[in-house]
This record gives sequence, C-alpha cells and structure tokens, in this order.
Amino acid sequence: MATVNEILDFNFYPAAMTQAAVNAIPIHLTRKFEKSVYALEEITKDAGNIVFKFEETNLIPFVFNKFKNEFRKKNYATAFEKRELKVLAYALTHSENKQHSILNNTDEIYYVFTIMESKWREYYIVGLIDSYLKNWDNENYIASLELLGNFIFEKLKRYDGNRAVLTAMKANAKFFKNNGDLLLGNELALINKQIKDATQYLSVPHSWFLYPYFSKVILAYYEKLKKNIHDFIDSLVLSLKEHNNPTTNKRLVSKLIIQANTTAYASLQDKIKTVAFELIGDPGIAMKWNAFGGATDSEKQEIKEAKNILNEWLTKEFLNVFFEKCIKDPRRKKFWLKYAKEISRFRVVGSIYVKEKLLRIDNISKYVEPRFCKTTSKDTNSALMFIMKNYLFIEFSDAGAFYAYKLSNQQAPSIDSQFFSNTNDLKITSMPQLAYRTGTYINQTSEEGRLGHADGDLNWEEVARYWINDKLGINA
Repeated sequence: MATVNEILDFNFYPAAMTQAAVNAIPIHLTRKFEKSVYALEEITKDAGNIVFKFEETNLIPFVFNKFKNEFRKKNYATAFEKRELKVLAYALTHSENKQHSILNNTDEIYYVFTIMESKWREYYIVGLIDSYLKNWDNENYIASLELLGNFIFEKLKRYDGNRAVLTAMKANAKFFKNNGDLLLGNELALINKQIKDATQYLSVPHSWFLYPYFSKVILAYYEKLKKNIHDFIDSLVLSLKEHNNPTTNKRLVSKLIIQANTTAYASLQDKIKTVAFELIGDPGIAMKWNAFGGATDSEKQEIKEAKNILNEWLTKEFLNVFFEKCIKDPRRKKFWLKYAKEISRFRVVGSIYVKEKLLRIDNISKYVEPRFCKTTSKDTNSALMFIMKNYLFIEFSDAGAFYAYKLSNQQAPSIDSQFFSNTNDLKITSMPQLAYRTGTYINQTSEEGRLGHADGDLNWEEVARYWINDKLGINA
C-alpha cells in the first residue's frame, strides 16, 4: 500500500534541507558581509582617533598670541572662551615672532592650568595629551612636561566618562609617567607581543604610534630581545617605518649596525645596510648621520661608530668588486681590504662602459651612482680614488703604480671633481717614488708620490705597508 508521501509525491530529506540551508546565501554575498563586519570592527577599534583629530590649527597663532598678551596682564579667568581653551591645549609648543613656546616656561604652564580650571571641560584633556606625547622626552621641556603630566593624570583620576581613549589612558597611567615607555617596551617583550601591537595592547588609537613617546618603547623592546634579532628583524623594521621618526631611526639602526658587525649576526649585514640607507641615508653624506638634538654622549658615539661600520661594509664590497671586475688582481684586493676600516670616502672613475658593468652587479648597483665619476673616454680603463686620513690614494686598472697625494696638494686631483677626460688625468707622472730601496732596506721615503706593483727583494706590499705606517700611522 502506498504511503502518504508517495501519494502526494512529497519527498522530505532533512539532511538535504540542512545542506541547502547552508548554501542559501551565495558565497560572494557571504564574503561581502564578512568584509563589512571586519571594516566595522576596525572602525570600532580606531574610533578613539576621532577625538584626537584637530581641525582648528589655523586658530593656534591667534590663541597663542592672545595667551601671551593675557599672561603679561595676568588676566586669569574671563579672557578665554571654551573653544579657545580647546585650541590652547594643542598650542603649547607653538612659537612665533621671537616668542618662546608655552612649554618653555613653567610659569606659563601654571597659567594654562589656572585658566582651564576656570572653565574646565573634559575635552581639554585630549589636546593636552597630544602636546604631552608629541614632546615626550624633549630635553628642552623637562620641568614643564612633568607638570603637564601630573595635571593630565589628576584629571584622568576623576574622569568617569566613557571615551575609550581617556579610559585607556587612565587604566595605563603607569606607562605614561617617568620611564613608562621603557616599562612598556620591556613588558611587550616579556609577553612576546610584537612591537607593532603596542597601541592595541594599550587600547589607544594606532595613529598614536607616530608619537615620539614610542621611540624608547621600541628601543627597550629591542634591547630585551636583541639576542633573538634574527626572529623579529622584519617586524621591527616595519614598525620603524610606520613610526617614521628620524630620532628613533638613528637610535635603533645604529644599534642594529653595531650588532650585525659581529660574527654571530653577520648574516644580517645586507638587510641592515639596506635599512640604514633607506631610513637614515648614505654614510658618505655626513649631515645625514649627524646626532639628533638631545642625544646623549653614548648615543652620539653609537651613531658615529655605526656610520663608520656602514661605510666599511660598503667600502669592502666596492673593493672586492673593483679588484675582481675592473682590475682582476687578487694581491691588490687582499692588500687594500685590510685598510677598508680606515677609508673614509671612495669613488670609482671610468667610462660609461665601466659604470654599466658595475650597475649590473646586484649587491652594489644601488650605491654606484653617487660614487662614480664618468669620463668622456670610451676606453675600459678605470681608477679607484679613496681617502685615508689626510691622503688621497688612487689605484688604476693598469698594472703600473698607485699614487698617494696629500689632500693639501693644490695640484692633486679632487675626489669631488665632476669631470675627468680619462684616468690619466689622475696621474702626475713627475712625482717621486713613495719609497726608495736597496735590497731589503728602504733608504728614503717621500711625503707623496707613486709606488709600482713590481716586486724586488721586498714585495710591493711590504714597501707600501711600511710607507703607510710611517706617514699615516696606520698599521694593518
């Protein structure tokens, strides 16, 4: 006998209906919904940014000058509207017309507090925090910043609102007081958080990562984990780029260079060299490697040491390439590589043919342009000019001799010249020999001149080493 389902031709399979329900919404719509949810979550996370957006910068000069005038008159209460006080919170480092900034004078900071108290609004805290974190660790404002920090956190203690940024600052007050940046960096390292997640850890807007406050957060994080630098170098570099602070770059990249100059971390040299050029600049341009304002003696020394190491790495690469590709002389390469640390500047001189050959070599191609002087000659001859102490040395691709000129010699070619017709322009063939010898005895030396690469009872390297030690005081 037929069943009801058969008579009605009604076939219901629960498993099939369940599967159909799963596929009821097309996959492209599901993905669209997921993206929308993700976007909303990101907006929610970053919502605190809104209260920190300040669009009245054009009012800062007006409010600043009004403040200066009222300060001189000691008008403590009635002179400012609430909107002007909001602007004033952002104007603490403004200066113009030979008038110093408000943060430069503790009496003026006290005056700011007084007039704000007379018409207090919680939204003033936002601008005060901005001024505080923008000037974190500024040596010029130590006393005023301490006063400003105390004022901010006293106000936050009494804050019972629901602005996410302010409640986060209140909850994390310990990280925004004396050495709080170092404390945060250490804590992030100990709990194995990536430095890029520092703002998330604090529940503050990610845009805050641009504040100078995070400079020593990053530094403390590195110091805590530097033995494992291989594991987090990439994320650290990305964080430096996002932080985008020249002071932090010099602080940290200098330490990375010094660390990579040891055997255990030598594999990182190429990566760190690229980072150093990108974030600081060419060590051949002195001003790019000047110490930042407020640098300690230790930081100044580290920056100087790092610059010299970076220059040495680059010099070694060019010496290797020059003596392998342009000269193909292993003895000269071995000799001059020992002096790489002493070479402060170098430059290759040659035809367009030589330049193109160097540009095809990956590990030096991006550094060739500022270190190459193109001749008008079409021959394949080339020369390497380099400075050690107060001497200019020139090695040539032909087998003849190298030349050593005093930098004070007005007739000597200049390493800064933009034009040479050919490499012969670099030779003054009438110059004396650098050393005169009989057998194994060196009879006489010249202050400057040339030295051939031919051997006698002494090989040319021994004679050159003697002369360099005697005239420059360098023993390599």
